[in-house]
This record gives sequence, structure tokens and C-alpha cells, in this order.
Amino acid sequence: MSKKSTPTVSYVIRTKNEGRFIDKVLKYVYQQTFKDFEVIIIDSGSTDSTLKKVKKFPIRLIKIKPHEYNHSYALNLGIKHSLGKYICIISGHSLPISSNTWLEDGLRHFKNKKVAGVSGWSKSNPFAYISRIFGKYDFVTLPDYVINTPKLTNTNSIIRKDLWKIYPFDEELSGSEDYDWGLEMVARGYIIVKDKKFSVYHSHLVLGKMPRRFAMKKIWEGRRSIIDLRVRPRSSYTKLKI
Repeated sequence: MSKKSTPTVSYVIRTKNEGRFIDKVLKYVYQQTFKDFEVIIIDSGSTDSTLKKVKKFPIRLIKIKPHEYNHSYALNLGIKHSLGKYICIISGHSLPISSNTWLEDGLRHFKNKKVAGVSGWSKSNPFAYISRIFGKYDFVTLPDYVINTPKLTNTNSIIRKDLWKIYPFDEELSGSEDYDWGLEMVARGYIIVKDKKFSVYHSHLVLGKMPRRFAMKKIWEGRRSIIDLRVRPRSSYTKLKI
């Protein structure tokens, strides 16, 4: 964790009943070689061990009511209170594939001033939650990186805060706010990078949510088809004052 008053990176992690893996996620976060960061947890009403576990780490905790939760709003609130130049977003049950250089690997792309955001791939191998050795070959066939894809994913991403101020995550959306943000940045002439080294293990099976995930797939596809029709560049909606 950074000892500076203004860290380079602010992690923003949304949680609700993430007690099963949040301590493991935070353990990997604090093992990173890049240490100039802060961690902000946005919790929307956890009733399990989540809050007890996150308080064991030097994090900043922001609580919201369950009925206040919206994917975009929770992120916007956390980012508004952040101090970093870059915002690293990771799910409360996503495990970085690298125990120490994951954040550094993602940040290196911002040497290019046209890069607005960096994301990675996610693989759902449940055995990787026991040991990442079991998921060692999951990413072998993927390209090292893809440049200028709009497919940003907030399962694991880094974005520039200055560009977020111009286009906050759209709170009119009930999801796919990451895809919308990526499309907007590309429309404005910026680049989104997908880097294999910045990937994560992200399994709904270990959480017992696979049936719900399959049911949501058609909803995601429908939502994204609507997002694709948006005329850009455009403005996004947030109820926060930024």
C-alpha cells in the first residue's frame, strides 16, 4: 500500500457476500510488486464474513444500501472517492493469474497516452481457486494482447481517471457498463488494450451461480445489442457530482 497522500493507483472492488474469496483476492492485491496504490471497497449490504475479512487489510470501506446498488453507481462512488491517477477494478472473487506482476503488467500500457483502459481475459476453471497451477494452461492459446478492442471488462480492468471524469460509467445501464465505456473511448479516438498477462480466474461455479449465469447470457447479449446502437460520442448519466 502506498504511503504517499496521492497513490498512483486506486483499486475499487465491489462486494456483497464475497466472504468466500475476498481475503484471497486482497492477499494477491497486496503481494503485487507495484506498491503505490490504495484499496477502496464498496459494499452493498454483506451479511456474511466479507466485512470482517476486508477490515484485516488497510482498505477504505464505503457502505451503500442494497437497494442503492447499481453496477455503475457503485463504481462511480468508489472512483469519486479515489485518489489515484489510474483506477483498477477487480471483482471480489477474481484471482489474478500472476501473484506479483499482474498490476505492473497492466499499467505498462499507459506509457502510450492514447490508451484509455486495459483489460484481460477471464477463465472459469474452478480448480484454479485451489491452486493456480491447475489453471496454468488455460490462457496458452490466447494472443498476448489485442489492441483497440472495445471489450473492456470490469471483472478486471484499469482505466484512466481523467477520462472517467469525462464519461463516468452510465447509471442508466443495469449492467455492461464496461462494454459501453470501452465503446465510448474508442469512439473518442482512444485505445482499449486486452493483455493476457492481466487476466484473472473468475468462476461462478465455485459460487454456485452457474445456472443464473447461463440465464443472464441472453440478457447480456440483448443489452449489448442496444448499447451498440448508441450514437457516439455521447454523455453518460450519474447522480453523483463529479
